[in-house]
Amino acid sequence: MADEAKPDRIKVDAAQLTIGMYVVELDRPWTDTTFLFQGFRIRQQLDIRLLQEVCSYVWVDARQSVTVHDQVTANIAQPEALQPAIAKVDFNLEMLQAAPTWSAARDESLRILQAVKLGQELDVEAVKAVIKDCVESILRNPAAMLWLARIKNSDEYTAEHSLRVSILSIALAKELGLPVYQLEQIGICGMLHDVGKIKVPNEILNKPGALTAEELCIMQSHAAEGRKLLMSNQQVTAATVDVAYSHHERLDGQGYPRGLDASKIPYFAKIIAVADSYDAINSDRVYSKGKSSLESLRILLEAVNSHFDEEIVGCFIRMVGIYPPGEIVELTNGEVGIIIGCPPGNKLKPRVLRVLDGQKQPCKESIIDLGKTAKDPSGKPYRIHEVHSSGAFGIDIEAYRRKGLVIPNTL
Repeated sequence: MADEAKPDRIKVDAAQLTIGMYVVELDRPWTDTTFLFQGFRIRQQLDIRLLQEVCSYVWVDARQSVTVHDQVTANIAQPEALQPAIAKVDFNLEMLQAAPTWSAARDESLRILQAVKLGQELDVEAVKAVIKDCVESILRNPAAMLWLARIKNSDEYTAEHSLRVSILSIALAKELGLPVYQLEQIGICGMLHDVGKIKVPNEILNKPGALTAEELCIMQSHAAEGRKLLMSNQQVTAATVDVAYSHHERLDGQGYPRGLDASKIPYFAKIIAVADSYDAINSDRVYSKGKSSLESLRILLEAVNSHFDEEIVGCFIRMVGIYPPGEIVELTNGEVGIIIGCPPGNKLKPRVLRVLDGQKQPCKESIIDLGKTAKDPSGKPYRIHEVHSSGAFGIDIEAYRRKGLVIPNTL
């Protein structure tokens, strides 16, 4: 049927949703859900699953919807056809493989920096091998690698930051529906995106105060330096060079080094920019304390359409989650706990493992289910008062994971 013959808005049962439909209204207020944009096109099966978790039906704008025929014509492939069926495994089982894979990738990231410092050629094949293993882990269960990306060593920031950006970008590209070979490509881009920083003096990289205009110019030169370093290696792809050169460009044309507008920024660079900014905001630096995941996501959201692509940020937020497992939260009565998961269909009311009492002292661990209107000792309903950054109150989330008390179950 021709588009002009369609009614503008169609009520569609959640079970009948398909990729390409443009959702304009839900059967409940948008504010009662985790969707951050009031109106969006369904681009992947994940969007359908999230809608089906909270809605019985939705309204679709037929004029803005894209039919399956249109998608094929536009060469928009379906995620299921692009990403092969790989047996999903549970979190703890995947951690047995993910942990050594992470360590190998971290070691490779450190070797990259050492090679550049010494003027040696990058071992691109070694980078490809560790990234391939990371991609396979993320396809089996992304929660394991994403969990490892939460555990940070400030002494090795540059190397670990590059690896975390790589992991976040692979997981994001997976959610965006990119094919496996592109997941591997973007993983390499993430690993090498900041290689030019090796040419920036440490006193500028690690300066605790504001940079002078001259220092800022030197800092920003890392994009061009990265391009120069990578172009000297014939094994490095053009996409990897483009990302190193373009990941600080902005959609509004106010980025650097070239001031590109949105249409000229490579798609991979747009993905890397989101992962790069999130990890930088979320990490402790000499000049700033890392912010919580929730605050980091809020900052990304505020920069949509000026700095970042709306679709990519929306997908990233759905991937990370408003309350991801491992996040440290303070409740309204002063008690402190760790997010251990969210029940299906109620992602704003997570389960919390209480570890500190109202005086911030260790207490007997217990689970508080905010989705079941649990009440504190005074009879008031538990609510989240504040989300804290990683390591707050001296809490080691990995120690609780090893004890089996925090088990992300994302597949």
